[in-house]
Amino acid sequence: MRIRFALFGAVLAAMALALSCATRPTAAPPESAPPAPAAEATSAQAATSDVPAPDALKAKATELRKKAFDLGLKEILADDYAAADKAYALGSEKYGKDNAASAAAYEDAAARFGKVIEDGLPLLASSERDKARAAEAAAFGKGAASYYYEDCDAASSALAEAEAIEKAGEYEKAVDAYRAVATRFAALGAMCDASAARDRIVERDFAKWDTSNWTIAEGKLASAGDLLGSDAKASLTAADEAILRYKLVMQNGLSYYMADRKGLSESERERAAGIKSEVAVKDDFEAAAALYASAEEKRAAEDFEAASELYSRSAQAFTAAYDRAKAKMNAARGELD
Repeated sequence: MRIRFALFGAVLAAMALALSCATRPTAAPPESAPPAPAAEATSAQAATSDVPAPDALKAKATELRKKAFDLGLKEILADDYAAADKAYALGSEKYGKDNAASAAAYEDAAARFGKVIEDGLPLLASSERDKARAAEAAAFGKGAASYYYEDCDAASSALAEAEAIEKAGEYEKAVDAYRAVATRFAALGAMCDASAARDRIVERDFAKWDTSNWTIAEGKLASAGDLLGSDAKASLTAADEAILRYKLVMQNGLSYYMADRKGLSESERERAAGIKSEVAVKDDFEAAAALYASAEEKRAAEDFEAASELYSRSAQAFTAAYDRAKAKMNAARGELD
């Protein structure tokens, strides 16, 4: 009996052990450690944290880059400027990410832009000298020596001074001087254009047809002369405004003049038609009418100058037709008498 109970207990113990093994929860695996940062990211962080931002080098490269651009050296030394700009772009790209690389790139860019300025300034000075001389020739070609002798002489002296500065090796200063002289001659040329337009208006007595624009033009031309020595750009602006105003005076004057010529032509045509000139001197009358028709075409195209001339010629032709027709009539009467 004891043996039976012992066996039964052993069986129960074995069953309990089996059930315990079957229902025991599986232990959760230990949490995996976060992956180690990539070596590249680590080195970049170290470079950024250990090396300060290259602000001074960036400012220097930026200043030299702007100077080279403002001088116009991008066009004169295009390849060298592009190489410097590439280094500058690399510095900007690496800034805050890899400050060591950024600093090296900005330093390279500053050196390259400095070389562009050093090599480019003599070439630029030569180019600006040519432009200043061309502006001088253009002003003389417009009659500057006649209209504004003293101002023209002063501008030519300033050009000679700029050339002396260039010969002394002060290229940047020479560039500024040449550009100022070129603007001065451009203003003189514009003043000559304005004065020539003024002369045409006075010659034809057109100012009376547009006194408002005439007064403004006179004031602008005077201002251009006053500003020439101190502010050539403002002088050029004033001279251009004077040209515009004189053109308006001329256009308005021509419009009124054309209307007057047109009226005269029509009056002479009526007078000729009043004695049957289109019959008595048919060819002469038709020739006059053809001139009138051409004048009308020019007027429609707003070519008032040409229209005015054609109206005047047609008026003269109608007058001639009248005179010939009148002579024929008188001759016929004499024969009858």
